[in-house]
Amino acid sequence: MNKKTLFSLVGAASIAVSLSATAPVLAAETTNPNTTSTTTNTDQKDTTTTTPSAGQTGTTDTSKTSTTGQTGTTDTSKTSTTGQTGTTDTSKTPATGTTDTTKPTTSKPINTADLNKAMNLNGKLAKLTKNSYVYDAKGKRIKNAKLKKGTIIPVSGVTTPDNKVLIGYNKKGKYIKVNNVELFKAVQYKVKKNAYVYDSKGKQNMRVYLPKGKKVTVFRTKKIKGVKYVAVSDSLYIKWSVLDHKSGKVVSG
Repeated sequence: MNKKTLFSLVGAASIAVSLSATAPVLAAETTNPNTTSTTTNTDQKDTTTTTPSAGQTGTTDTSKTSTTGQTGTTDTSKTSTTGQTGTTDTSKTPATGTTDTTKPTTSKPINTADLNKAMNLNGKLAKLTKNSYVYDAKGKRIKNAKLKKGTIIPVSGVTTPDNKVLIGYNKKGKYIKVNNVELFKAVQYKVKKNAYVYDSKGKQNMRVYLPKGKKVTVFRTKKIKGVKYVAVSDSLYIKWSVLDHKSGKVVSG
């Protein structure tokens, strides 16, 4: 056998051995052309974590999280308080234990004008300008006790329970409001002769008269049918002419 023939046989044998060694690998690669790649695509989990700022714990910036192929993803990019715990707005909460002392007290101060009026009336006569309830010295209303408008009372004391000004009208501890009266201006005269009594319309009461020398208190005058009369009570009058004018004495006012 010559050298050329020997070389050709050795080359053919080498090629055959080479093909038999690689054939299983090629068969394995070509029999399953659609085998799924096990390479993990990490681009879908590109999550950027930022360092929380001072005062915030566990804050995660999810505004850059990819949502491709993911289900149930919540967009929290607009939530400004993510990760903040225990935050309480105390801007409108009053300080604990603080007492508001700016409220006015319920008790009103004494009215100076009323007190001065009561002091000026003390020891004088006063006339009721309206019906009035009656009170005791402590300012408590006395049941079923009233004074009628027009009643003339001697003022005999002043009291100020609960800063309300009351005036006394007898020595038994009875009082009325000072705003219900006015000063009674009166002059006392002697009757110089028997005097008949008239009503406000000038009608004479034949059964009643004031004897000569009687002292009467006059607190207003009135003309009835051109004749001057003087009031000796709320509803009784006598003629001005029957009085001793020189005996006049101011008793109130």
